[in-house]
Amino acid sequence: VQVTLDTLPYKTIHNTLATLRGATHPDEVIVIGGHRDAWNAGSVDNVSGTTSILEAARAIVGALGGARPGRTLVFATWDAEEWGLVGSSEYVEDDSLRLARGAVAYLNLDVSASGFDFGAGGSPSLRALTREIARSVPDPLGRGTVYAQWRARAGVPADREPAMGDPGGGSDFAGFYNHLGIPHADWGFGGPGGIYHSAYDAPHWQETFGDTNYAAHAAAAKLAAAWLLRVANAEVVPFDYVEFGRTLEQATVALQRQATAAGLAVDVAPVAAAWQAFTVQAALFGETRDAVLAAGAPPRAALVRANAALRSVERRLTRPEGLRSRAWYRSLIYASDVDNGYSTMVLPSIGEALRARDAALATREVADLVTRVRAAAAALDEARAALAGR
Repeated sequence: VQVTLDTLPYKTIHNTLATLRGATHPDEVIVIGGHRDAWNAGSVDNVSGTTSILEAARAIVGALGGARPGRTLVFATWDAEEWGLVGSSEYVEDDSLRLARGAVAYLNLDVSASGFDFGAGGSPSLRALTREIARSVPDPLGRGTVYAQWRARAGVPADREPAMGDPGGGSDFAGFYNHLGIPHADWGFGGPGGIYHSAYDAPHWQETFGDTNYAAHAAAAKLAAAWLLRVANAEVVPFDYVEFGRTLEQATVALQRQATAAGLAVDVAPVAAAWQAFTVQAALFGETRDAVLAAGAPPRAALVRANAALRSVERRLTRPEGLRSRAWYRSLIYASDVDNGYSTMVLPSIGEALRARDAALATREVADLVTRVRAAAAALDEARAALAGR
């Protein structure tokens, strides 16, 4: 069999963007996006995500009734994701100054519906918010709330939460999180597989085997609309940096086990100690935030300063020169695995040095990361000082 591929070496691509300008904090931006291109019909990957984004936009505009959200919302569909995240990366690079300064969060919907089993992921700073919103949205099959079914399917003990995925690679959050350090979240309703990037990813499969009545599409959109409005209208952006710090401390312990198993004389304990101190600062900030908000609306100037400091937390955990293996990947918290592009490497600057069995480099990376974690903790203290009127 002989196959001839007749295609142009260059193609024009198009992102679509719709902006709903914020009323009180127009320079603070929340972006929701998903890719519009596909290998074939792409009913699951990613017509489902595109549909959910459009429906979330329609629902938000309808709910606001002519009013505006507090912060600016951008609804995006990206082109050429399947060619290497081209559309979203071009957007991030082209508008990097505005995003680095004012972007609050990015919500990615890539395969939002192929069944009815909910799963979510993203930066640990936004996981509590995702769980909160999931408690308020009905399960697409009428089995209580999305959160209740998520917990039941995960089978977790009462004192634990369902596991959530890390920002690895393979989708359009990469430019936002891995490149600029903008917190991101994602979710979707999964189901039977076997059609990924195939000709079978078409409406017939979706309506016969996947989200057969498009109820999961609607649920994903409801989650998105509620999530976006919650972030857009929050007086203080609802990041949870206690969960963030605890999550990364656990990851640091795993790195120490990796170093020990490899027989490398690398002490990762200073990073663990830095995360512990970070978590203390996060808890202090949370206490101040709750007390100040309970006492009434703080002065606008205090809110502006506090939210600016909060936006800088994960930015301070990036390195301008990037990872040694890939300069474009600036986040030192999460990156895709350099060997496959999809799976996650946590604390990749240290992890890659350990993989290379370079103890001296790993030790230098430990020291570098400690400095950046301390800087991120200082941002939390700046946010607390702003709210406290200092």
